[in-house]
Amino acid sequence: MPGAERRFRPFIDFVHASGWETEFVHLDWTGPQPNFESRALFPQVNAQTAGKVVMGFSLGALYAHSGALRARHLILGSISPFFLEDDDEPQRWMISYRDGNADIPADVLVGAKEDEQMHRRAKAVHAFYRHGTYTAVPDADHELWHPNYLQAIKAALDAIDARLKATSGKL
Repeated sequence: MPGAERRFRPFIDFVHASGWETEFVHLDWTGPQPNFESRALFPQVNAQTAGKVVMGFSLGALYAHSGALRARHLILGSISPFFLEDDDEPQRWMISYRDGNADIPADVLVGAKEDEQMHRRAKAVHAFYRHGTYTAVPDADHELWHPNYLQAIKAALDAIDARLKATSGKL
């Protein structure tokens, strides 16, 4: 999204302090916001994320789930409930959450204080993945900056790092 690098500078610094590098997926669309009835952005995500560990929060988690189909690992934070299965969400994508790649390892996070719809979606997305974890982040709402949310992300990154080192001897 425009200005993301500036808005997410504290998060970038946090990820770097955890021993990881960052890069943003750059998306091109027309209009003030992405078209919720179009899949046009997903190939852009897929092309930029193949073989990488991909983190997305909220709408970014939806993009990662639906677009990063060749990623090495996904961390999906508080995935937005904009799928066909979300009957109580009036503006939703015309895709199923089952359109992702179930073979990618995925860590699904949701703030423990988020509403029931967010928990239903996070649990359904977690169940979709064959290899994944599910974390209800204690005391957190829909807030990436919450210290417990950051710690949950760090725990996921540390586990990915350990698994990658164990299986390949390198990152």
